[in-house]
Amino acid sequence: MINIFQEIQKKNKMFGMPIGAAGNKLLDNSMLGKDISDYIIRRLTLVCDDVQIADAEALSYLEILCFRVIEDSSIMPQMRSLLHVLDKLEEDLVYSTEIFGERAGFILDFLEADTLRKAVDKSMNSRERNVLGRITRLRRTYLRQVSDGTLQSQWKKPAEMKAYLDDYIIGQNDAKMAVCTAVYGHGKRLRHPELKFAPNVVLLIGPSGCGKTEIMRRIREIVDYPMVFTDVSSLGASQFRGRHKEDILLELYEAAGRKKADAEKGIIFMDEFDKLLLPAISERGVNIHDDVQSQMLTMLEGSEIELKADGMPLLLNTSHMLFVLAGAFQGIEEYIRSDKKKRENMPGNIGFLSTLEKEMDLSFVRDNINHEVLMEYGMKRELAGRVSTVAVLERLTEQDLIRILTEPKDNLIERYERELRLSVDAELIFTEGALLAAAQEALKTPVGARALQSILGKALRKVLYIAPEMKGLKRVVINEDVILKGAEALYETEEISSEGTGNRLPEVES
Repeated sequence: MINIFQEIQKKNKMFGMPIGAAGNKLLDNSMLGKDISDYIIRRLTLVCDDVQIADAEALSYLEILCFRVIEDSSIMPQMRSLLHVLDKLEEDLVYSTEIFGERAGFILDFLEADTLRKAVDKSMNSRERNVLGRITRLRRTYLRQVSDGTLQSQWKKPAEMKAYLDDYIIGQNDAKMAVCTAVYGHGKRLRHPELKFAPNVVLLIGPSGCGKTEIMRRIREIVDYPMVFTDVSSLGASQFRGRHKEDILLELYEAAGRKKADAEKGIIFMDEFDKLLLPAISERGVNIHDDVQSQMLTMLEGSEIELKADGMPLLLNTSHMLFVLAGAFQGIEEYIRSDKKKRENMPGNIGFLSTLEKEMDLSFVRDNINHEVLMEYGMKRELAGRVSTVAVLERLTEQDLIRILTEPKDNLIERYERELRLSVDAELIFTEGALLAAAQEALKTPVGARALQSILGKALRKVLYIAPEMKGLKRVVINEDVILKGAEALYETEEISSEGTGNRLPEVES
């Protein structure tokens, strides 16, 4: 549904013309109505198995909302989007939640399910995040609803939020505690704007795929604040080339439903922040990233920044936003070693330098990260001074990755088990060897736990293709050969082949 207007436009060459503006356009209106209806039904069948009469009435209302967007002369045809449909829905909810509330609830559920279905195997783009943010705000504001498992975060204590994260994320306790405490403090800031608080900037340091982004994704599920995720490695200092800080704030403004007051309470997660600390020399010999850091400072320290929204000027105050910066910070151990030598290289420290040559463990790195080290790495002094909390995430081990596959709620194994049961009502079994092989393969990649989905997806691609065609299938077993060598999975059916062990299931490893 994200691209409903673009998809229909491909089929209807007269889509951009005023519909219903004159009697001779009624035929076009009828043809367009069929296109809209057919498109909505096709999307619905992808996310819903059964449609009731009340649901059909809600779908008719969704069609009307789409027509209202088309007939709104203030919206240019090429700019029409699902966000405009949600704008029309909000207009009706403002008028009366009694009249429109029930149908609106079904429509929001449908649009959310469709958006999540499309985004399940990839990172969500900004349009998808904006739609989900708008849906959450409409529920909270007009329908008094929040998504499953959602908490009123500003009233929840840090330990309660961390307990929620523990259900989904293995380890990384320091980072979870730091983020939960910051989110709780964010709520206090918003409730007491007249009081002074410490800076609200958190820095997460850890290798790729260790859980930095996942922590924030789960936080988004339990907060009512608009939130955006952005990769800042490509930010430029000039507004005439590349992305810049105003683009991030515009994205937050969209996620807040274009509500200025809500956007100013938002949370911004900036990934790959360490890339901005490394030199990037322009053709003129200027360090571009130095200028970018200076511009980022104005946003992080709290100021009014002018944006352009729909061609109109907009001032957004960042004073009460929460910023979470994240990056791998590769090689920062060397700067810690250098800083440690400066601090402790004094008479009587015989043998200290030999200790530094040993591989530094996590606690050593965590205990010795300070503003001086960050500045040596490349962070401007003023920017380092804004960082209030630093959390170091540990590199994941084989056992961590196996636990990630099996222990958290709605883990990858459970998702594939559910998918196979829905297809053929068969059981999916992973041997211990298969789990270990998947973990080892993930460790060979530079993306850590993120690689697990592609590894399992590749191993199960053929299983999910042929299993629905197998009659009487009871179990499918995935062993290490399936993961490592692309071997056939082992299938057990009701009728065991009499020609050998082709379909016979060997003993599953305990």
